[in-house]
Amino acid sequence: MQLTKKASYGLIAAVELARTPEGTPRSAAWIAEHYDLPVAFIEKILHQLKRAGLVASRQGCCGGYALKECAARVSVREVLEAQGEGLDLVDCLDGATTCKLTGVCPTKGAWRAMNDRFRELLDTFSLADLANGRTPPPVE
Repeated sequence: MQLTKKASYGLIAAVELARTPEGTPRSAAWIAEHYDLPVAFIEKILHQLKRAGLVASRQGCCGGYALKECAARVSVREVLEAQGEGLDLVDCLDGATTCKLTGVCPTKGAWRAMNDRFRELLDTFSLADLANGRTPPPVE
């Protein structure tokens, strides 16, 4: 599994909103210019995050986007899922894909366990953690 550019850019945009002082919206154009990303793509991503309820927007010359919640309460997993990213390590875990090996696959249980740990790890990272350069301790 590899996350898409959309997922990466969306996380960058969300972290930038987490770094922005409360009550100070950040425009999609500013984020795009600051990170040398396509403006239209950042706009589209921020609209998705808005539809998911993670960000709010304000129109006008002082408008832009801001997080709706405290950055410490928004996990990386929430941001990725809000963008429609599939977080399953292999296709057979999503429930929609049918595999001819489903009933006899000797690796599916291991993939399920790794997938669950991966999702748990994504839940341990908040936007505040990323904005402040913190990472969770290594998994034992």
